[in-house]
Formats: sequence, C-alpha cells, structure tokens
Amino acid sequence: MTKRSVHFTFQGLLTAVLLLIFALQYAGTPGWQPRFAALLGFLLLPLFAIRAVSDATFQSFWFQTSYFILDAAAATYAVHWRQAAPAGYLVYFLIILSTALSRNFKQSFAVGFVSCGLFLLVGWRSHGALSDSSFWLRFQLLIITTCVLSVLSLDAQRIRSEEERRYKLRLVEAERLATLGRVAGEVAHRIKAPLTTIRVNAEVLSHKFAKTPQAKAQLAEIEEEVEHCKEILKSLLDLGRIEETDFAALDLRGPLKLALEAVQTQAKAAGLRLTTLGLEKPLRVRGDHSLLQEAIAAVLQNAVEAGHRGGHVRLRAERLRPRLIRVTIEDDGKGIADADIDRLFQPFFTTKRQGSGLGLSAALRILQKHDGAIDVHSDGPGHGARFTLTLPALS
Repeated sequence: MTKRSVHFTFQGLLTAVLLLIFALQYAGTPGWQPRFAALLGFLLLPLFAIRAVSDATFQSFWFQTSYFILDAAAATYAVHWRQAAPAGYLVYFLIILSTALSRNFKQSFAVGFVSCGLFLLVGWRSHGALSDSSFWLRFQLLIITTCVLSVLSLDAQRIRSEEERRYKLRLVEAERLATLGRVAGEVAHRIKAPLTTIRVNAEVLSHKFAKTPQAKAQLAEIEEEVEHCKEILKSLLDLGRIEETDFAALDLRGPLKLALEAVQTQAKAAGLRLTTLGLEKPLRVRGDHSLLQEAIAAVLQNAVEAGHRGGHVRLRAERLRPRLIRVTIEDDGKGIADADIDRLFQPFFTTKRQGSGLGLSAALRILQKHDGAIDVHSDGPGHGARFTLTLPALS
C-alpha cells in the first residue's frame, strides 16, 4: 500500500468516526441537518485533496499539516456543542497518533499543539469540564502523546536521512565501480608484462650480483612487491570481467558450496569453525555461476580474515518470500568501526596489512549486476560483523 493510500484510508476512517459521533450526539435535535452537511463538507475536502493533488504537493509539509489540522477542527465542530465527551478526546488522540504516518517532527508537534489547544477550547465551552479532573488527565495524556510522537518522528527523520545518505553513497560507488570495471582490463594487460620483466630481472640480479645479505633482502622485497602488484592486477582483471556476465538459471547452492570449499583450508588453518544453514532446499536464481561464487567467496574470505582462533563464521541461506533470496554471512571477529562502514565497498579501501581492497568492491558490483545488494552491520570493533546478500529468486 502506498503512502497516499494509507493517508486516504486513515482519512476515510476518521470521517466515518466523526460522522458517527455527530449522529449519536445531535441526530433529532433542531437544526442538526445543516450542521451535519457542514461537517461532511469539512471531511470530504481532505479526502478529495489527498486523491487529487500532485505527488510533490502531497509530500509537502504544509499540505499534510493543513489537512491534519482541518481534521482537528472538524472534530471540534462535531463535539463542542454539548460537552467534552470521551469520544471527542479519542478523536483528538487518534489525530495526534496519525501524525506518525508522516514521520515529521515539525508536523507532529504542530498538529499535536493545535489539537491540544482545540481540546482545551472544547473544555472551556463545556459547562463544568474545566473543573473535572478527568478532563485535565486527558489533556495531559494528549500533551504527553504529542511529545512522544514528536521525539519518535525526529528519530525516524534521522534514520531516514542516514539511509538516504548511504543509498547515495552506494550509487556513487556503483558508478565508480562500473567505470573502473571498464578500464581495469586494459590497464591490467598493459602493466602485467613490465611487472613480469621486473620480477625476472630481480631474480637474475639476486642470483648473479647480490653479494651481501642486505642486497639479497632488497631484491627479495622487490620480488614480493611485484607479486603483490600482480595480485592487484588479477583483481582488476576480475573486476573488468564482471561486465561480461553469462546469465542462466541456476541453484545458488552450487556457488555457495564452492565458495565454502575455497575458504575451508584458510578457515581451518586460522582455527575457525564454519557452519551453514538453509542449504537443504533449492535456491533458484538467474545469474552467472562463477561470478556469484566469486562474490560469496570474497565476503566469506573477509569474514575468515577478520576472525580469531576459536571463532565462528556462520552462513545462512533462506528464501524470504517468493521473489527474494537472502544469504547472511556472520562472524564474531574484529568488527568494523562506524567510520569504516561507508568506505568498506570503495575500491582499494582495506584495513588489512596485505590485500588489494578490491574483493568487497567486486562482490558489490557482482550483486548489483544481478539486481541484488549487499548490506553490512557491525556493533563496532571487537563485536564481529554481519553481511547480508540479497538476490531476486526464480519462481
């Protein structure tokens, strides 16, 4: 259900409640028909406006605030002739609660403030209401509800802003990775040959001309750094290869099991336990078998490298609904600092002493090519991390 439909449904229910209250209180009294018609006009105006206005107008602060305040005015119109009945209080309470639909701090506060003021006006117009302790108890509850919903709305705004910021960062990363993938193959091919020449010459020099341990150590360091550069080039070549996907219907359990086998030896050497769950039933997707294996292996390797002896890496695969498959890879290792969460999937970013910083970047790019996503959560350093991979499922 869309946000507009939710607002329309609420407005329809409120209209029915207010008309029922008015009918129960005033039907049969002299002159009730014109008042009923006026109330109906009050309430039909927001209903019509919610359906008729443009999306930009509907999303605006002033439109939504105005129609909530109009509802509060209609509630006042419906109940103020007799007394501040409990039914009237419930309507004001419902209107204040409804501001949670917008998750806007200013709107919740404005509507709550006006509703409390109108409820106080109804009590002032009602004989004896202001001297009734139950009236003031209801008034205080309306104020408390306004304050609580305003705070919750403020928190929701903060969370929404953070999600939007991360989404924009992911879009920028996706564009950067796509550009990098297009040029990576060509650059890697051009640099690979000179690196091979450097390595061979370093080996020759170490065998023929290195007379001191210091010279041999320096040449060995050159060879080691060349190997490191070649690993980065391999990652760049793999990143470029992502653009050449070969999609086919497949069972995701195949790439998952191969990825697990690829890190099994490393996990055993590190003293880690690898456990799996959810691989009993088929997980049908459409994608590139080797690329999906590569993406899952990159995330698994990251979890293994972050672990500690005696630690635990868990992989869980599940079908959430007919069109979505989720793979969760969780470890209890080093964890991730808040400052690093947003940079984790950036090319060449790594917190490890050794590593190209391209594994998770490639994994993200692969999932995006498959219309999927990767999300990461960590409670901070020392508290492990959880990576969630999602992919569209085949029916």
